[in-house]
Amino acid sequence: MANRRQDAAVEQALFRSAVGGVRPVSKLFKVKRVEYDDQTGKKLREYEEIVQGTEEVYDSPSTTAQQFWLKNRMPRAWGGEPAAQDGETEGGVIELPQPMPPETES
Repeated sequence: MANRRQDAAVEQALFRSAVGGVRPVSKLFKVKRVEYDDQTGKKLREYEEIVQGTEEVYDSPSTTAQQFWLKNRMPRAWGGEPAAQDGETEGGVIELPQPMPPETES
């Protein structure tokens, strides 16, 4: 049963990596605080402190994870090398045109 949970966790992590998305990240922020007198409106004191907060971070999709996912989920469509197009051969010699001979002055 533990193996199924672990497999499912890895599958979900791979899927999240393949599609990307937004995730929360805990961060520390430097915050400036200013206190004022309610009666006069004058500044009483100013100080800075470190506050823990959450920020949303965007993870871009991973093309490597996408390829891995597709090759394993749909091996017939994504598993092998690309098929040769009509008129193409499977590897071989590439024929280049012969250079033109230099023109001679008559």
